[in-house]
Amino acid sequence: MKPSASRRATKPTPRTYASVDDMIKGEGLSDGVRTAYAQLVQDTCVTDGLTRLRRGSKLTQTDVARRLGVTQAAISKIEAGRDESLTLAVISAYATCTRQRINLSFGRPLTHVEAVKQHALGLRHHLDALASLAHKDEVIARDIAGFFQEASANIDRIIARSRERLPKSAKTEVRMLTQLEPGLPAATPR
Repeated sequence: MKPSASRRATKPTPRTYASVDDMIKGEGLSDGVRTAYAQLVQDTCVTDGLTRLRRGSKLTQTDVARRLGVTQAAISKIEAGRDESLTLAVISAYATCTRQRINLSFGRPLTHVEAVKQHALGLRHHLDALASLAHKDEVIARDIAGFFQEASANIDRIIARSRERLPKSAKTEVRMLTQLEPGLPAATPR
């Protein structure tokens, strides 16, 4: 005897999502699941970054293990673990073997204004160092001068683009009234 249509098991339609956040929303999962996922993301921020760094450097876990003198299983455990189990030595070793820079920061996040000021001070430091290098050789001086011109134009474009995104305010009318001294010809308007 065949089961009735209402009793037949139906296969769920497979769904694909762009991210885990999209899946949690799309499946209507509970707030507890959302909270647990958010905590997991927070707890694995650095380990995920190390994995992305390795992959971005086109290295396998075996490559990294060989460079660090450990087993592939040890690298897998690091990348699957939580940040609390990492040491600065491990993070430093990843930076060395991938030949990449890793910056860590602790404490409250910078405001946008603080971040821009911090970057501006860093720029000034490096530009001053380049200006000092320019005194050593004419060819270097010419190349640095060209770089300064290019960098200046790029920074101007970045600021202009950001300025265009500001809210539009009412235009302020600017007028200049002049009185001509007797005997002077009036200027022709352009």
